[in-house]
Amino acid sequence: MITRFAAALLLVASLAACKENDTPIGQQLFHGQGNVRVIEAHVVPTGDSSAQTGAGTLEYVVARVEFTNNLGYELTPSVDNFFLIDRNNNRYQAKDSGSSVFTGVSNSTQPLKKDEKREYTIGFRTTDPNVAGTIFYER
Repeated sequence: MITRFAAALLLVASLAACKENDTPIGQQLFHGQGNVRVIEAHVVPTGDSSAQTGAGTLEYVVARVEFTNNLGYELTPSVDNFFLIDRNNNRYQAKDSGSSVFTGVSNSTQPLKKDEKREYTIGFRTTDPNVAGTIFYER
């Protein structure tokens, strides 16, 4: 009887430990800064290439972020004002159109009142399949 109880207790403890480390991979690789919180993010290979990439293929970091308007006034956030800085200090400007990876993406263009929050789906074009970094909003 004691053996069964100990086995059950060990199972419950290990399941609880697994749940504590249940952080999505995108939140481990991409962090928000300031008034941006990363909800989820992942790298999406497109299979496309361009003259700028040489032989490399284009990939997008597609992120769902929450923006909090803590700027002290009402504003209409622009996707172009979101940026990603990677580990090598490369700076990428966000997009939400121009590629098939954005099919179905429709971000709000309505004003955001002071202290309100809104989610945006944004992407950053890169050739680095191992990109990671910080996403922020710059006005």
